[in-house]
Amino acid sequence: MNSCSGRRPRIMASSSSLPQNTITDILSRLPVKSLTRFKSVSKNWADLTSSPAFIAAHIRRSSPDPYLLIRRYHSQSGWDYGIWLITDPTLNFGTQLLRTPLEQSLPRFPKIVGSVDGLVCLDISPCYASDFVMWNPGTKQFKRLPLPLISSSRHNPIWMVFHGFGFDSFNIDYKLVRIVSFRGNDASPFLRVEVYSWREGVWKEIEERFELALLCGGQDGVVVDGSLNWSAIGLQRFSDRKVVISFDMGREVFKTVPLPPVTRYGNVKVVSYMGLLAVAVYPLVFAASGNNMNRFEFWVLSDCEDGTKRWTNLVVIENFSKSLVPVGTWRDRELVFKYMGARDRENQSSIFLFDPVDQRTRRLAIDCVDFCFEGFSYVESLVPVN
Repeated sequence: MNSCSGRRPRIMASSSSLPQNTITDILSRLPVKSLTRFKSVSKNWADLTSSPAFIAAHIRRSSPDPYLLIRRYHSQSGWDYGIWLITDPTLNFGTQLLRTPLEQSLPRFPKIVGSVDGLVCLDISPCYASDFVMWNPGTKQFKRLPLPLISSSRHNPIWMVFHGFGFDSFNIDYKLVRIVSFRGNDASPFLRVEVYSWREGVWKEIEERFELALLCGGQDGVVVDGSLNWSAIGLQRFSDRKVVISFDMGREVFKTVPLPPVTRYGNVKVVSYMGLLAVAVYPLVFAASGNNMNRFEFWVLSDCEDGTKRWTNLVVIENFSKSLVPVGTWRDRELVFKYMGARDRENQSSIFLFDPVDQRTRRLAIDCVDFCFEGFSYVESLVPVN
């Protein structure tokens, strides 16, 4: 009887009837939450989405459109803190307060060391950057890392610790670098350096050192093209300027990059801009008379035709406010500024985006006037914490 109904039987396409490349392409466009749920639906899909090739393809699709990951806490009380994920700061964005790992048992609120390919490295130690967690907010996986090898002692106390977290594309590895400074017998500190390997799951101390520079306090390493970078005060032949100490994560060696002489008279913020090393130079809040600049300058280390690199000045803004402080870049092409001055009105914006190319400024509807603020680009990924 059905053959006389005039209707053709409906044929349902199954995933097995689709080419593997088509399935991979479709799945690589989906959010992590959906992919995590699909793992329990099909073993084949679970195996596919856990493969390194698929994870890399998924990251490539997510990378051009990152979220903004911010950590803030009330600067006076130390409370009212949180790590927030903002899907698009420039539109009617959605915000999500993230539940950080081990939050209830920590002596202080975690500090973000870095955010790379969906992995967020947290410093959960009370001091000396000595306890870390590797966290994937998308999959909600986290792992407490082994304790570092270098520690403080009564006879050899730690003076300062600097760290950074990035991706080593040469060895396909995520690395956490810890630079430990001990007070030396002379004016210069004694340094020891150790590296945690995500691939190996262990710390190792390396013999590599750097000279002719003192790292500036209160900064984390900035990832630029496979290297971690910190601003530093130049010594001896670099005493007329600041420098960047750059750590090549693949070869695990340091090099010193001299900055333009103007950096001697201002604060320096190292950032990544369009995949290149860049520095924002801005006025000091307190400076001796005649030794302070009152402008903002943005410099990029560009590649020349002869294979050398040269600093290029992209932006100069005269009479720049001391209340505006650069804190990083978003999407690797817009500078993020925080307003540090007194609030003039209740709805005053405190976070700005600045495009160095067209010099356009956009205000973000994020209230951080009374808060310490740190911002990072973040993409969802399936990268495992182990």
